[in-house]
Amino acid sequence: MSAKTVLITGSNRGIGLAFTKHYVANGWTVIAAARDPQSATDVRQNCPAL
Repeated sequence: MSAKTVLITGSNRGIGLAFTKHYVANGWTVIAAARDPQSATDVRQNCPAL
């Protein structure tokens, strides 16, 4: 089985955050992008598997 990777923009809130959590929970490698560096840190704290 090959590794699965996804790039999610707007990963810090709304549907982007929901997709981030979904893919992480299902074992995907997630590249999470956010415009605000503090928001990106918040995503990292909320999804420790990133």
